Amino acid sequence: MVEDVLRPLLRADGGDIELVEVTNKRVVVRLHGEAAFGSGAPHVRARVVEPALRKAAGKGVELVIEKAVPKAMRRSDPGAKRPEA
Repeated sequence: MVEDVLRPLLRADGGDIELVEVTNKRVVVRLHGEAAFGSGAPHVRARVVEPALRKAAGKGVELVIEKAVPKAMRRSDPGAKRPEA
């Protein structure tokens, strides 16, 4: 479901989805890009992602939908580009 249906759909609009964990009682996915932070993100989550996962996982399974947060550039990163003064 995630790889075949949701991922291509979300990537077409600048987002992505990652399957993080699957157990008998819980499914965890992580949204990236526009799917997580775009102006339509709440709609995508409520009208696309949740219903598709609920249909695939069933009613008794907990759905956890996280937002991926980009890693901040660290000062100690020797490969990081510094702003020019």
